[in-house]
Amino acid sequence: MSEPNNGNPLFTVPVRSVDEASRLIARLFDIARTDAVYSEPLTQGDTTVIVASELSVGMGVGFGGGEGGNPDDGSSGSGGGGGGGGYALGRPVAVISVDVHGVQVQPVFDLTKVAIAALTAFGAVFIAWRRMSRAANKMEEG
Repeated sequence: MSEPNNGNPLFTVPVRSVDEASRLIARLFDIARTDAVYSEPLTQGDTTVIVASELSVGMGVGFGGGEGGNPDDGSSGSGGGGGGGGYALGRPVAVISVDVHGVQVQPVFDLTKVAIAALTAFGAVFIAWRRMSRAANKMEEG
């Protein structure tokens, strides 16, 4: 029923009825609860720390059926089925500190996202520069 996907929960199950699909949706709503977004407060002395997370939950359910026949031998058949799956991913996005001096919210720095954004921007600029250079060369030749 459940398979690991790079450490993230992933599950696929056969769904044979609308009731089973409803139970699957209810399981995903159980995952997307408030305490999955905000951690339990941790207190040490006068300071309380809470971790805020981003939670992404998705699912899909499908049903199908059909009938068909073979005109050559007069046989016929029918079939149907369904399936469903879901995915949940959580990651910390901020640390909230509460002490006698007030509340501080410190974002969690995700170096991987910054690196991917930088490489994507560099690639886009390079492609645009290359196309403009080719267009300029064609204009000079023509």
